Amino acid sequence: MGLRDLTLTQTIHIDVPPERVWDVFRRIRDWPRWNRVCLRVGSLEGEPWSIGFRFFIVLRMAGVPIPFHPTVVAADLPHRIAWSSTQFTITGRHTFLFQPFADGTRVIDEKHFASPIFPVRLFYPRPVIAAMSKGWLRSLKEEVEGRAKG
Repeated sequence: MGLRDLTLTQTIHIDVPPERVWDVFRRIRDWPRWNRVCLRVGSLEGEPWSIGFRFFIVLRMAGVPIPFHPTVVAADLPHRIAWSSTQFTITGRHTFLFQPFADGTRVIDEKHFASPIFPVRLFYPRPVIAAMSKGWLRSLKEEVEGRAKG
């Protein structure tokens, strides 16, 4: 890794099997209802969660709505999904892993950022990105475990 790339990873344990976590996660149109980071999703094109599936998402970054237009670049469902988008010469790849763990699921949220010109490692807002990841994972945990109890 050099100055022009950066990887950030967050993990959470959810007390239900991976299939039930994936069942909530895969319903992309529901994200704004339960996900405190996702404000809006739309413009869906292609077969959901297949490679090449494109969507529009507005995420809350430090209280500011930021739009992205990602494309799914890897899919091994229900275990792994990854999408990628580029803004301002920075390509971000967002990967979610859903792994069986103890009596539930370990969800890993990995973000990799790279730019051919911008020194991402020096200037990218790591605390903001980490807070977004933690918020997304906590929201997913609350939604999935809430459904399991109710």
